[in-house]
Parts: sequence; structure tokens; C-alpha cells
Amino acid sequence: MRIRHLLALPALVFFTSCYQFEITAQGGFAQLALDGDIGYVTGTGGVSIQDDIESGLGLGDDQGTPYVRANMDFGVPNLSVSGFLFEDDGRGLLTQNFGGVAAGVPVLTDFEMASAKIAYTFEIPLGPVSLQPGLAVNLIDLSILVRDSIGIASEDIQLSAPLPMLFGRAEIDIADFLQLVGEVGYVAVDVEDVEANLLDVEALLELTALEPLNLFVGYRSISFEGEGEIDGDSIDIDLGLSGLIVGGGIRF
Repeated sequence: MRIRHLLALPALVFFTSCYQFEITAQGGFAQLALDGDIGYVTGTGGVSIQDDIESGLGLGDDQGTPYVRANMDFGVPNLSVSGFLFEDDGRGLLTQNFGGVAAGVPVLTDFEMASAKIAYTFEIPLGPVSLQPGLAVNLIDLSILVRDSIGIASEDIQLSAPLPMLFGRAEIDIADFLQLVGEVGYVAVDVEDVEANLLDVEALLELTALEPLNLFVGYRSISFEGEGEIDGDSIDIDLGLSGLIVGGGIRF
């Protein structure tokens, strides 16, 4: 079954007058892993038992994926973008029916998640610390295909949604060539028969000793929870995706 749910994407508005213009482009590698639970029941009434991502669906091993970041500094306002495409597949054993896929039968699972985070913030300099409150949107495209190993039944869950978030960034100058960057975004929505929330946390340690080149190492974590009734069926998702990221870039 295909599930598509579209939330309104608010406009990210106007750049104010600026004092400088600087672009940082970065690319790297992320080593991410899934955890959590998911339940999908044909018909209404809710999900009483969820299947574990690892044992039930056979997912959860570390997977490598390219990772990109870009930041445009206009002086006071800042516009940043980051994104990745994560894929995982595995073989598990369901503890309960997953829609039309029967429990107790080995299943093959294909998981794919694309994320593009766009943030617009305003800088408040406080000496070596910079606070940047603002707004962001995380464009999530999620696909979960579960099919039994004998090819009789399958379920395909898809969710595409631009999730507008309250967002904040903090930058700390540890030294002239070393900077700590932290980002947090959060949204909770209740649309029709679906409730969902997303917490997106990112932390980076950036080395700029060889300017205009830079290196970074960090951690990214996305937690997504959603439950409700869509197209007459019940779904309950509790997913976490997290891991280390490394890379480098250039500032100009």
C-alpha cells in the first residue's frame, strides 16, 4: 500500500541587508544505522504491537552514504542546506501481521530515506559564541517495502512530507582554527487522523587551519514518530537514524 501525506511548506522569506557574503560548500561520508519499531495493521483501531526494526524487519546494520552541506553567510542572516540518501535492506521475521504480510513468515525489507534540511537563521554574536535562532524545513521522502520471501504478499509504505521546524544553531570558537557547531530542529504536527513529531540534531567539529579548506567530523541523529489512520489502515512508526559523519570542503 502506498501512503503519501503532504504538509504545507511555509515560505522562507526575505534576506535583510547584509554586511558580508561567504559560501561554504562541504561533502563527506555518513555511517548511519536504523533503530526503532514499526507496526502496520489493515483496518482502523490502532496498532497494539509493533515489530522491531532489527529482528522483525532485518534492518539496523551500519550503512555508508554520501553527505553534503552548504552554508551561505549574508552577515546577519544565514541560509544552510544539508542532505543525504540512506538505504538499507535485510531479512527478518515478523512477530505480527504487517498489513497483508503474515506473521511468522520470513520477510525481505527494503528501506530508503532521503532528507534535505534547509535552514534560515539570524546570527546573534556573543564574543566567541554565536547563537542563530530561525526556522527550517526538512524534506523527508521515506519508503518501506516489506514482502514475504515466497513472493505472495507485500506492503509498500511511502511518506513524502516537507516538515517545517523550529530551528536553532550555536557556533563556538574553541580556537582560531577550531569551531564547534550544533544544530537542533523540532516539529510536532497533528493533521487529520495522523500525529507525528521529528527531532533533528547535528553536531560538528570543524578544523579550518588550512583555509580556505576545512575538515569536519560530527554526529547526526533524526528521530521520527508517527501514528494514526491513513486510507482506512492503522500505522505506528518510531524510527531513529543516527551515526557519524566526516568530510571536508572549501569556503569562498
